Amino acid sequence: MNFLALDLETEIAAQEPKIAALLSRYEPRSITLSWLQTLRAVEECINLVTVDWDEESADTIFEMRVADLAVDIAPLTAVHSLLSERFTANFAARFHRLALSLSAMAHSFANHGHMDVLFGAQTVGSLIGYLQSRRRHFVALLHHLPNVCRGKEIVATLDALAVCLPAVELFGVQMMGAQNMLNVQEARARLGLEPDFAQELPMLDALCLEPERLRIDETCASPAIAARLQASVERLANDRLFSAAELRNDILASETAYEEFGLAETSFAQAADVVRRISRSHVDKDFWVEISPTQLDRLLDAVAAPQALRNALTHGAKSYMSCLATYAPLVRLGNGYRSSVTLLSRFLYHWRAVCLERQRRYQIRAGFLFEKAVIDALARQGFVYQEITRIDHKEFDVITVRDGVIWNMQCKNNFTDLARVDCHAKRYARYNAGLVRSYERALTKERNREHLVTGKLGIAEIEHMIVARFPIVSDNGRLVPFSRIDHFAQLADTLRTENSM
Repeated sequence: MNFLALDLETEIAAQEPKIAALLSRYEPRSITLSWLQTLRAVEECINLVTVDWDEESADTIFEMRVADLAVDIAPLTAVHSLLSERFTANFAARFHRLALSLSAMAHSFANHGHMDVLFGAQTVGSLIGYLQSRRRHFVALLHHLPNVCRGKEIVATLDALAVCLPAVELFGVQMMGAQNMLNVQEARARLGLEPDFAQELPMLDALCLEPERLRIDETCASPAIAARLQASVERLANDRLFSAAELRNDILASETAYEEFGLAETSFAQAADVVRRISRSHVDKDFWVEISPTQLDRLLDAVAAPQALRNALTHGAKSYMSCLATYAPLVRLGNGYRSSVTLLSRFLYHWRAVCLERQRRYQIRAGFLFEKAVIDALARQGFVYQEITRIDHKEFDVITVRDGVIWNMQCKNNFTDLARVDCHAKRYARYNAGLVRSYERALTKERNREHLVTGKLGIAEIEHMIVARFPIVSDNGRLVPFSRIDHFAQLADTLRTENSM
């Protein structure tokens, strides 16, 4: 192991005791429940963008200056009124408290030289982006609180953000940043490349979403599927964003949209059955989940749940880093488990992907839809798609033309559960190296048959590129992670400029 890797591993390990020291004096039950309440407000804030607001209301809400609330609270009063009318007084109150807390904390962090919260809290619109970028940390901390809180100091919901956010901002983000850097440097070392501290790990898709091989919005685009869902979904209350009924609708959407891939023959069926039962018998106030180990075991036994599913529902590891890699929805607190409908929904989305990953038909279908996603993204950037999929019995993925140059795209939908690799540098580096070598062979293949494309289109200049679903690390500018597809034109121009020098 090189000194750089040792330094990064030392930095990662150093954050764990700092998190424990910061939080150890707090009483575990009160802080965990208060943080759960805070996460509800965070999720509601993030999902305000899903509401069909009129233009004036949208401007009032999303342009509100969160960072300025310490000196001018009038805009928050106006937003509070809008949220009370659209949802409930309690909903508006949760947003009100969240906005005031984040405004105060943004300036507190800035006074100590930490600017990310202040930059994120300029407006509600930018705040949503900030909260999305921290979502994974917030859930990880939820699982970690019962491990590190051993004291007697009670934490009220009003104080949860002030207590918990420093653990994320000061230590958790640094820990994940060091881990990402370690992944990059291990990946580069395995490829025989020099260290590069400027290279970032292109892990997340747009809007800080975790990548999937095939998103549900891509499958539900089918009119037939949309019609079936419309006829079967439960009616939702208008005064809330999340509910047990919405959770059941999420399950139905997955079952319908992925039915053609045999989802019902996987353990997703048992997972869906268990979550449906929980949603009907163990949900309080249409949001909170409380279930005992005995009750959970009975539900799992009733559906003959496999051990892998049983293990995935809870999380027993003790480190913050391991908590970052979990999708477990249930948090052990005392003699029972706590959760929410949003955490259960997050788990089911992940479990669906796990169950389908080895399904050949799913992989093929996902590949076709991946190509369409690439075509659409390139079209927005001025690349004109050529409807050519086969020349002389040779198959091609996506061929486009821009400014008199052919761009021949190979679309590689290779994917793995990132939770298995992004917190394990050597595992990530090994998987990355295998893909890079495979992709570079694919580029050679394309160059050897490029005459077929140039002859077909009557254009002499041609460039060959790989767009990969996996967040690959490489110095080869022709290998583009899909998470950077919206910047493809810029990457292509840079490549053309370098080639002409």
